[in-house]
Amino acid sequence: MGWLRNWRRRRLLAQQRIDEALWRAVTRSLPFLRGLAPADLERLRALSLLLLVEKDISGARGLALDDAMRLSIAVQACLPVMNLGLDRYDVWSEIVVHPGDFRVKVTETDEQGVVHEFDDERAGESWQGGPVVLSWDAARNAPDMNVVIHEFAHKLDMASGEADGMPPLHSGMDRRAWAQVFRVAY
Repeated sequence: MGWLRNWRRRRLLAQQRIDEALWRAVTRSLPFLRGLAPADLERLRALSLLLLVEKDISGARGLALDDAMRLSIAVQACLPVMNLGLDRYDVWSEIVVHPGDFRVKVTETDEQGVVHEFDDERAGESWQGGPVVLSWDAARNAPDMNVVIHEFAHKLDMASGEADGMPPLHSGMDRRAWAQVFRVAY
């Protein structure tokens, strides 16, 4: 059924566009996009539009999302798949955005088999097969790490099963070579 999805996407891109003023405002607010070539920005724009149509982006704890917030999240989410395609995000459908950091219950078992339960504060979280959860405050203001790109990189990683730093690779790619390049870059 991929042909049907591709036809629907081509049709959508031929009929709809992201408002030019909104696009300029959002992309100017993301300084890491400044080095992209115009053709890359257009590809990113198309992917962002498709993500906005295909994924539910909802506010939590009373956060009302506006078009600029949704687009900012979509642009950052699409950057890691700009050369891979939006199909890499197929197995889940929702992005939940909290106004600030949020608390989750964590259960961990240590080496001795003792179970520890505690509340942990998070700026973002990606669930296997489930939503991406983000803090809008961290998405806007975290100087040390881009929480949106970070969580969507986890989604790419989890596409091969667990979050182990080894996403599914294109056919013919050498896993050892990829791991070495990743290790050096990290």
